[in-house]
Amino acid sequence: MDQRVDAHRINDDGVLAVGIESTALATEKTIGAWFGLWRDVRSELTQRATSAIDWVDGLQQGSTRLARAVVQRTDEVAGAWIDANERLTVGLVRAMRNTGHGVSRFASRTASSLTSTRPEVVAQA
Repeated sequence: MDQRVDAHRINDDGVLAVGIESTALATEKTIGAWFGLWRDVRSELTQRATSAIDWVDGLQQGSTRLARAVVQRTDEVAGAWIDANERLTVGLVRAMRNTGHGVSRFASRTASSLTSTRPEVVAQA
């Protein structure tokens, strides 16, 4: 669309007409360049805004993944402590039961040994 002024046309249309046409063409080109520049600016701003939104979205997703990991790890630790306390408590109950059985057997043996007939040893004088 590049229009060049040739020397023959100047003679046909006159200097004033060629000047007006040249100025109009230059003005059109300037206006086209100006709006092209604004389109480029708009495009760059849109890309930067989209990139910023993607960054925020990635940050949110990363934060969400991190929060889930924290909850999961905390749950694993809490579960381990609950399991340990359960084993300890059950162990204590079993120890008390076994101790109770042992005390009962001891008391029973002691009582039977005290109340049972033993062969008497006759003392010789």
